[in-house]
Amino acid sequence: MRFGILGPVVAWEDGAPVNIGSPQQRGVLAALLLGKGRQVPTEEIILAVWGAHAPARAVQTVRTYVSRLRRLLGEDRQEIHTEGGGYRLEADPAEVDVTAFRQHVATARATGDPEEAARELRLGCALWRDTALAGLDGAFFAGRRRWLEQLRESALEEQWELDLERGRLVEVITALTAATAAEPFQERRWELLIDALARNGQAEQAASAYHRISLLLDAELGLNPGEGLQRAYARLGPQRTEPGRLTSP
Repeated sequence: MRFGILGPVVAWEDGAPVNIGSPQQRGVLAALLLGKGRQVPTEEIILAVWGAHAPARAVQTVRTYVSRLRRLLGEDRQEIHTEGGGYRLEADPAEVDVTAFRQHVATARATGDPEEAARELRLGCALWRDTALAGLDGAFFAGRRRWLEQLRESALEEQWELDLERGRLVEVITALTAATAAEPFQERRWELLIDALARNGQAEQAASAYHRISLLLDAELGLNPGEGLQRAYARLGPQRTEPGRLTSP
């Protein structure tokens, strides 16, 4: 049995998806998976699934959802255990996508080999299927989603930095062009794009990228480029262009 929260909450048995049921039932499973093998109090599950609007019989409803999940996941395996005032999901960490993702990132940061680090980061990021916890509403899951997305952003940026240093310029430019279009206020991504373009002999396009983000920051947020962006632009040296002379990449 494998589990995933890096996208919609899913479970697979022998590679085939298991129908987890209603959003509330998926929320219970997600809360248990986020518990990383620890006992998750029933009150925490209720908060995750309903927030401040829990039904009067929330404890009994959680018990019903857990019973259904046990049947779906295979009662003979008893992956969900009742402990004290809560529940614990016992699963192989390698079979839970978020745990496997974090292990790949940890391995990448521990190794001194850039090639191995890039490989581990790529394997970890490949586990993402969509926005984490997609389809689950409420403040609890929104907070966990932001945390997970920040982990993903850091891993992606580390991967791009390593690929940049290893000369994989075309791949980095392609990825960062899409990434800056999707999330245009992530300045670090623009820094990396400018460096990649410059190293690829595309100084005009690098300067164009700098001026695009500068104009966007000023127009939308009333801000100047941060120090990192300014340093990336300065590294272009005499090849820098003025805004009136820019060409599109």
